[in-house]
Amino acid sequence: MKILYIHGFNSAGYGEKINHLKKAFGDENVIAPTLPYDPEKAMKQLEFLTDAIKDKDKLIVVGTSLGGFYAAYLAYKYKVPAVLINPSIDPYNSLKDQIGPQKNYKSDEEYIFTREHLESLKNYYVPEDRLKDIKNLLFVYLDEDDELLDSKKTKEFFEKHGVYVKMYPGGNHRFKHMPQLIDDLKGRLNNYENWKV
Repeated sequence: MKILYIHGFNSAGYGEKINHLKKAFGDENVIAPTLPYDPEKAMKQLEFLTDAIKDKDKLIVVGTSLGGFYAAYLAYKYKVPAVLINPSIDPYNSLKDQIGPQKNYKSDEEYIFTREHLESLKNYYVPEDRLKDIKNLLFVYLDEDDELLDSKKTKEFFEKHGVYVKMYPGGNHRFKHMPQLIDDLKGRLNNYENWKV
């Protein structure tokens, strides 16, 4: 089984969450690219990897924040299971105030996040009326005290479509419950073959 990890806005393909996944599932089974800041270029890379891996091995996509938004889209398009960690459900609106000069807090890359980049995110929303069709493929994990995204709103959004949601008390946007998430996820891997649409 392979895990494709998708980092969030202004992050990179390395860090504590990825280390937890590698420890649990093996370094060789966790693919964690550092993605372009341009959503269209990022999605082209993610679609290439998803398509290349899913037919050769069991694949789980794991995404955090903006990466969770991307992961939901990949689950919808490719019918692969996705774990969404403190996911953004509406990045077009939550990232509006990020238009302008940016600096990636991990890689120190400097760039301009443009209106065009923001607009391109509209291409990757899963139609809300189709979420019920992939509810068995989505697993949402939240830290209740996420300071950037409204965890209660996110919980309500997914639960009304029948998606599995687990919220941990405390924590923050960077998510502080990876060991607990992995324990919960491993328990669900026994039913991988039942994760179908």
